[in-house]
Amino acid sequence: MKQAERQGQVGAYALALALLLLSVPALAQVQTTLTPAAPGLPQVEKSPDDPDANYCRPPQKQSDSRLPGPKVCMTNRQWDALHAQGLDISADGKGTVASEKYRSLHSGPCHTQQDSCF
Repeated sequence: MKQAERQGQVGAYALALALLLLSVPALAQVQTTLTPAAPGLPQVEKSPDDPDANYCRPPQKQSDSRLPGPKVCMTNRQWDALHAQGLDISADGKGTVASEKYRSLHSGPCHTQQDSCF
C-alpha cells in the first residue's frame, strides 16, 4: 500500500509541476507593461504670414491615378522661393512643374482668336 501511495504522490507532484510549467508563459503575457511616451513640446502657433511657419499643401488630384498625391509641407519661405521661380511641386510630390499661376501670367502671344492660336 505504501508503494501505491508513493506512486499517487509522485503523480500528483508531476501533475502540479506540469500545470506550473504550463502557466509560466501565460503569466509572462499578463505581466507585459507599456511605457507611455513622453508628450512632445507644445507647438507654438505661428502666424500664416511668418516666413518660417509651415504650410502643408493638401493632396492634389493626379492625372494618372485615382488616388490623390501626398500632402506636401514646406515653410512659407520655401514656397515663396519656389513660386518666385515660376515653379510648383508636382501632384505626385516628387518633382517640380511650371506653376499654373506663372503660366497664366506669362503666357505666349496667344491671347485672342486673331493671333491664330485657336
